[in-house]
Parts: sequence; structure tokens; C-alpha cells
Amino acid sequence: MSVIRKQSIQHTFVNYIGVAIGLLSTIFIYPRATELYGLYQMVFGAATIAMAIFLFGFNVLAIKFFPRFKNESNGHNGFLLLLIKGGLIGFISFLLLFPLVRYILLDLLFGANPNRALFEDHFLYIIPIVLFFIFNNLFLKYISNFHKIVIPTILDQLLIKIVLPSLVILYLLKIIDLQLFFICICINYFLVLLGLIWYTKSLNQLHFRANKGFINDELAKEMRSYSIFGLLNALGNQLAFRIDMLMVGGLVSISSGGIYAIVNVIIDVIMKPAKAIIAIANPIISEKWENSDVKGIEGIYQKSSIVLLINGLFIFLGIWLSVDDLFSIMPNSEKMMAGKYVILFLGIAKLFDLATSVNTQIIANSPKFKFNFYSLLLLAILNIIFNLLLIPKFQMVGAALATLCSLGIFNIMKLIFIWIQFRIQPFSKSTFLLLLISAVCFLICFYLPVNFNPIVNILIRSAVLTILYFASIYYMNVSKDFNETLVGFYRKVSK
Repeated sequence: MSVIRKQSIQHTFVNYIGVAIGLLSTIFIYPRATELYGLYQMVFGAATIAMAIFLFGFNVLAIKFFPRFKNESNGHNGFLLLLIKGGLIGFISFLLLFPLVRYILLDLLFGANPNRALFEDHFLYIIPIVLFFIFNNLFLKYISNFHKIVIPTILDQLLIKIVLPSLVILYLLKIIDLQLFFICICINYFLVLLGLIWYTKSLNQLHFRANKGFINDELAKEMRSYSIFGLLNALGNQLAFRIDMLMVGGLVSISSGGIYAIVNVIIDVIMKPAKAIIAIANPIISEKWENSDVKGIEGIYQKSSIVLLINGLFIFLGIWLSVDDLFSIMPNSEKMMAGKYVILFLGIAKLFDLATSVNTQIIANSPKFKFNFYSLLLLAILNIIFNLLLIPKFQMVGAALATLCSLGIFNIMKLIFIWIQFRIQPFSKSTFLLLLISAVCFLICFYLPVNFNPIVNILIRSAVLTILYFASIYYMNVSKDFNETLVGFYRKVSK
């Protein structure tokens, strides 16, 4: 866990700078422009789904097969060039099928929506964003093979956290219009791509030499098979995890989609540590499967689970304890209160996802990788069905309930499958001890007699929760990795 812990700490630190900027924007800026923010999320969500499909699985090849191609002396046998060719094929295919994409999103999803014209007027911006998303994703995956994720995170995630709220403010001040807003968004993602190319070059890993003789028929067949399932996994993944935001915007209104997206930003803070762990753990799990080191994979599985739960539970408890005060300080607070129970149901879904940690990565890199497709396909089908049933009845809360139900079934399936196939699972006595500590801390903080200014209430509850929670975890030795990190941090600060 040393490499994972070191990079994940740095990654998490950068991420939480972005989180701080994102939360400030989410609380004080985006609620003033829910329709604009909802429109951005519609375009962003559509482009993300299209990117995931038209990558054709090359993004998963970037990690799964890199150990086979890895050779520093000859530029990794043309691996980066192979990925770039795959990205070009994907984008050209997207352009050819764009009329079909337009029909599905505009005519089917937004057919009866009063905001259809607004979405249609800005639909073409999906094209350049998909182009940048495809190549940004490929370079991010390629760079992660060298266990370098901090600078790419700054480029890919932190920059947009600064650019987006700045553009929204300029729009609210009527300095820019919607067209210029989306042009600037496209420029941002283009600059990210240039930054990733530069960083790859700085690592001396920007190799364009081909090695045609390296890929034999057997390897080519294996890569095709894996990429097909990677594509199907991507499709299932996007239908499972992205479709709810699009469906709220399409079945209710773009403004409601904006509110749902704002709440999603708040609750997505829970998942920030997971992105760091997964980004670093994924190539390491891949290498361990190459060496058939199931015991080593189990160690990553369990340690990741408890560390992710420690962070996730702390953040969720902090949000839910102060949810009413949080909404009260937002602009358009009464309108935003519609998202209160979205936070609860999405939060529970995310926590269970954290508890099961890197189960998707374990399966994806194993000989049983095809199971990910079948489980994701079921998740996608369940999510669409639950959304169609629950959104008309419960609006945006219905989308959150749909996510909770479908994601819960999905993770239970993967837990059972991994146990049956490999006899490993993520839970330990520390898991249940952590849940007990969390419950006690919640009850103590919930019944605190605080009735002051909302910001003061939030600060008091957060301070008490932080002291109780982390002191309990440390002294009860819930996680050795957590304690070592805390001690190391204390030593650095005290010098």
C-alpha cells in the first residue's frame, strides 16, 4: 500500500482543493443559475456517455495490456500510438453516427420537454467536447501506468472547477452569452489535452514509434475480445451512473436537472478518495493478476475498503448533520430544498459502493473480466427501469432512489461473485467497528443543542464530529494505514 498511499494522499489533497472550490461554487453560485448549470450538465453528460462508447474499449486496453507492451528502451512497442489510432477511429465513428445520437437524445429523451429548444440550440457543442474527452481519457489512462496521477488530476479536474464558476458569474453579469459560455468550455478541455500531452513528454513517455511485428494474431485476438467487453462495460457504466441526470433533465426540466446536478456535486465529495485509490490501485491489481497474486489483491481489497469507508462516512455524516443549515445559506434555498432527500439516498448508495472498494477493478483485470459486462448490463437495465418508474412519481428524489436500488443490487452481485470465484472479500471486524463508531458519533452530534446562525451551527457540529470521529478511529486502531498516515502527518506538521 506504500505507493498507493503516497500517491493517493497527494491526489486527495489536490482533489480536495477542487472540492473546496466546487462546493463554494455549488453553494453560492450555481443555485443562482440552475437552468444554465442544468444545460451544461446535459451537454457534459451526453458528451461523457458518447466518449465512453466511442472509445471502443481502448481506455481499458491502456491499463490491462500495458504490462505486455512495457519496454522503456523501444517506446513500449508503439503502445501510445496504438491508443491514439483507436481514439481517432472512435471519433470518426462518432461523427458518422451523430445523427443517431441526436435522435436518441433530442427526439426520444427530450421529445415532450418544454426545454427541448434550449438543448437543441447548443447540442452541436457535444462534438468538440467528445473529441477532447476521448483523447484526454486515453492520455490519463496511459499516464496512470507510470503511477503519476497528481498533475493529470490538476489538469483534468481542478482546472474546470475554476473555469466553470467563473464563466457562470460572467454569464450572470451578462458579460458573456450562452454561445460564448460553451466556446470557453471547449477551449478549457482543449487546454487540458495540451497539458496532458506536455506532461507525458516531460515523463519521457511520449513515444510515437510503431512496432508492427509486436502484436501477433493471438495478442490481437485477445485485445479485440477485451476491448469489445470494455466497450460494453463502458456503455453499461454510463447508462448506470450518468443516465439519471439526463433523465431528470429530460423527463422533468433542465432546471430540475441543474438542481439534481448541484446536489450530486455535494454528495460526490464522498467519492473523491475512491478516485485516488482506484487510479493507483488499478494498474497494480493488473500486475498482481499477471503474477497470479490473489493474496496481494485481497490485501488491497480490504485495506482500500476500510480507508475509503473512513473518509466516506466522515464526509457523509458531516453533510447530513448540517443539511438543513447548508440549504438555508444557498441562494434560492426553498427551491434547492427539493434536493434534500436526494442527498440521503445517493449518500447511502455511495457509501455501499465505497465499502465494496475496488471490486470492479479486481474483476476487470481478472480472467473472469466478462462478468463485469453482465453485471453492468443488469445495472443499466435496472437503473433505466427504476428511473422510468420513480422519476414521474417522485421527480428528482425518484432518480436518487433508482440509483440506490440498482447500485445496491449491482454491488451485492459483485461481492458474491468475487467470493465464489476467488474466496476474497473486503470486510473485516474493523468494518463493523467503524460503523458502530459512526453511529455513536452521529447520535451525539445530532442531539447537540445548537440553534445559532447556520454557518455557526455547521462549524460546531463539524468540529465536534471531527474530534470524536477521528479520535475514536485512531485509539481503537480501526485502520493501520490510517493511523500511520495520521502519525506521519503530525510529525511533518510538528517539525
